[in-house]
Amino acid sequence: MNQIFSLHRFGLLLKLHLSEHLRTYLMGISLLFGIWIVLMAPTAIKTTHFHESLYRAHGVFFGAVFCGAGAWFASEAFRVVSTPTRGIPYLTLPASQLEKFLVAGLMIAAFMLIATAVFYTVEGTFFSFINSRLPQGEPSYKLLDLSNPAVPPEFSLAILLGLPFFFLGSIYFDKVPFVKTGVIAFLILFVSVFLNEILVGQLFPKRNYYGSSLFREVHFVQNNTWYEIELTDLPKLAVNGILLLIALGLWYTAYIRFKEKEI
Repeated sequence: MNQIFSLHRFGLLLKLHLSEHLRTYLMGISLLFGIWIVLMAPTAIKTTHFHESLYRAHGVFFGAVFCGAGAWFASEAFRVVSTPTRGIPYLTLPASQLEKFLVAGLMIAAFMLIATAVFYTVEGTFFSFINSRLPQGEPSYKLLDLSNPAVPPEFSLAILLGLPFFFLGSIYFDKVPFVKTGVIAFLILFVSVFLNEILVGQLFPKRNYYGSSLFREVHFVQNNTWYEIELTDLPKLAVNGILLLIALGLWYTAYIRFKEKEI
């Protein structure tokens, strides 16, 4: 089979994919609408004054649903190759390995954009309703800024590494890839948190309380004084670079694993 990338074949393969899965995707979008409406509606009905904490709640809502739905979506990306009965007809389609891989990757990118658009549509509707009820002189609610500290930084890390990790799991595991990949992800997270606890304990042994973002920042109370310490400049760039390399490595490993499926 010709393994040279062809934009025409890629378009045909994408059209075939959408014809087979569009209904499922539309149902998924409807489910996202429903979940975020259910999560935001109670606070929208009760809120009559401006509270900064509402952004924190919406940040948690966005991060939790986005990461959970994204992980499931990525883990389903290559379920078609999980069994020989379904996998052989798909792998023998007259398209290159790269074209098939890119279709799945494009669907994940589309999910990220559409899920974000759905969130802002729901949030914007509720904020319009809340703003119409705020007393004169109070600031109005604006759409959540995802770079705002109100959004827990762990969610951005989960999105960067979680999507390609579950994507790899969808190719690697033949049965229940979401569950198996989720178990491995939990174990990796547990070990990372454990190592982070040891590191923080060694650096700040006299702290009374602390919260942290893994290996990037720490907040704690010591001698009745609140401290916020985070990486800056070269150390921060180095950590972010390592995380980016890990993410790229996961995507590349997934592609190599997919090529092995045809063999």
